[in-house]
Amino acid sequence: MSNIKYELLGLHVFVTKLAGFEHSEYIQHNQTVNKRNDSDIPLVQGKNIRDGNFVEQYDWYIKKEISDHLIRSKLTKRCILVPYVGSNLGEVGIFYHPYDCHLASNIAKIELIDDYFDLEYLKYYLQSPIGQSYLFQSKQGSAQPNITMEAIRNTLVIDYPKDIQEKIVSILKPIDKKIEINKKNNEKLEALAKIIYDYWFLQFEFPNEEGRPYKSSGGKMVYNEQLKREIPEGWEVKTLKNSRLFSIIKQGVEYFSKKIYLATANVIGNDIIDGNVVDYENREGRANMQSTLNSVWFAKMKNSIKHIFISKSDNWMIDKYVISTGFMGLQCGENSFPYIVGFISSKYFEKLKDYRSGGSTQEGINEEDLNLFPIIEPSDDILIKYANLVTGLIEKLNKNRKENQELSSLRDFLLPLLMNGQVTFKEENEKLDSESKQVITIPYLDGFNQWKQMQGYALRGNADEEILKQIYDAMDEDDKK
Repeated sequence: MSNIKYELLGLHVFVTKLAGFEHSEYIQHNQTVNKRNDSDIPLVQGKNIRDGNFVEQYDWYIKKEISDHLIRSKLTKRCILVPYVGSNLGEVGIFYHPYDCHLASNIAKIELIDDYFDLEYLKYYLQSPIGQSYLFQSKQGSAQPNITMEAIRNTLVIDYPKDIQEKIVSILKPIDKKIEINKKNNEKLEALAKIIYDYWFLQFEFPNEEGRPYKSSGGKMVYNEQLKREIPEGWEVKTLKNSRLFSIIKQGVEYFSKKIYLATANVIGNDIIDGNVVDYENREGRANMQSTLNSVWFAKMKNSIKHIFISKSDNWMIDKYVISTGFMGLQCGENSFPYIVGFISSKYFEKLKDYRSGGSTQEGINEEDLNLFPIIEPSDDILIKYANLVTGLIEKLNKNRKENQELSSLRDFLLPLLMNGQVTFKEENEKLDSESKQVITIPYLDGFNQWKQMQGYALRGNADEEILKQIYDAMDEDDKK
């Protein structure tokens, strides 16, 4: 570590945020929830940076004329974004400039003013423990801590040559790329599952005995007084409190040595971010819900869309997690599980949950409130057909989530090793010559070894060859060439 050189970040970047007067005089009274003109500019908030990625979901827009007037805080090129207060404090991600955006009032931008540093390398450095320590060394505030612009400028960056910076990126970026591919695949799978659920249970176009859409093919419908609408003949309407499709999971957990505690803060939408490791004796009081197969979980609090779905194939989740009492769990049967997943995932359920939420300090629902949640109970044969169709989708979703957790752990393990020099790189003249790189057909081990030599990776310290094998396995075939 004594041989490592550092360079002051502020010498090579422009760091800024939305000024207070810009927000109060130009943004606050002119921002709109929806785009009113095609030229309107989205405001980027701290919530737009998640797990190192830029999330294109916007709450507010401003007119292009206003954004152009505040050019200092406009996003017009590739840059690093860091939430400096509030939501996602200290997260680091890259804005790749798919189009112009504008800083909101809780996020800073870091723009390169020369080519001394590789932008991707800077992102990974600021995500590493040493980079985070610099960002937070001057953290101000107790009720609402924040990162100062000066702390960002005063960050000392390990001064690797540009080619080493790029090699570090070449190890970490394929892992992030695979994570992003899995996330996009999950978005498509979730959209497909929603389409099927809506088609079967909102439009009632599930296949009839002849395989044709039930309602539009003349299937018999019966008016239900409680729902004020027609439902298929033979189906019933119950409440979440007395439904035959599941039972409410009670508090209490079986003995365990160590597990990861999932608080509500560790679940974002349907994605899980691993929480703290706890043991049975010393866990906090809220770590008291037993994860089970074929169980569906939702956050009880108002305006909190957080779900955990544990299918019949997810034994790894049972072994790994203890769940917070901030979630309510529904123990389903194997055939009812996919239908309940679709119901809890629906906008109808979330709107009803928010409407029924009560409480003086934190609004939410309790078990008795489930008497106020009507649910349609389809016939058993339809539940079985739906389960046969959708269970595989849910299992694939969780398989991708598990892989992403493993890849994230691998990346987070590698990050400090790469930054502090425990993983090093051979010099160019130590690599294979060009003739030895030409191989037509390579079994796995030969392919891995050749890729490792071509990249010039050498290991020392706690890192070993298994790390590189995990990277190699995570890469797309095109990236291995």
